[in-house]
Amino acid sequence: MTQTLRTGRLALHPVSMSDHRALLAHWTGPLVRRHLFDDRIISPAQVTEIIAASQRDFATEGYGLWALRAARRRWSAGPALDPGVDAVLPGAPLVGVVGLRGLDGRRGGPDRPVEIIYSLEPDRWGQGLAAEASRAVLDYAFGVVGLHRVTAEIDAGNASSAEIAERLGMRPWGGGPDGPDGAAYYAAERTRWLGSRRAIDAVR
Repeated sequence: MTQTLRTGRLALHPVSMSDHRALLAHWTGPLVRRHLFDDRIISPAQVTEIIAASQRDFATEGYGLWALRAARRRWSAGPALDPGVDAVLPGAPLVGVVGLRGLDGRRGGPDRPVEIIYSLEPDRWGQGLAAEASRAVLDYAFGVVGLHRVTAEIDAGNASSAEIAERLGMRPWGGGPDGPDGAAYYAAERTRWLGSRRAIDAVR
């Protein structure tokens, strides 16, 4: 299966050690880390561990973290872009990260609890890119990997993330862990997701 994804504006590639410097700068930014790492500054060693864990998950589960960068245009005045050509614009900076991660340490199987996470560079907020990338990842999760459910944990007060979850068709879900942090939980179910995508395709 191909693990490189493409949307209208973005190319999604599994994170690798070549992304380390860009990921460290992105994840230690004050506006990004506030909701992704509870405002903790992670170390270079932790970034290395996150990349390595993602690579292991891609090898064993078929999913992990994707780096987001601006994509080449699909079409131009000339011939269509050769499928073999890298979809990323040359020198394109990191736009953000989107990914899937298991929640309970278990490996294997479509019933494993899996969460979608994402982050964007602050100057790219409000452009619909988080929803665009997340939609591609959910299509992959349900259509390729065959997961049954994907959840999202939304920090209290993070209204923009709740709006993105709702725009994706995710619904409030009561199965999240109890705790004092006031987080809200949303979920997308495979059957409903694939049904809605088929309905969209039917009217195109």
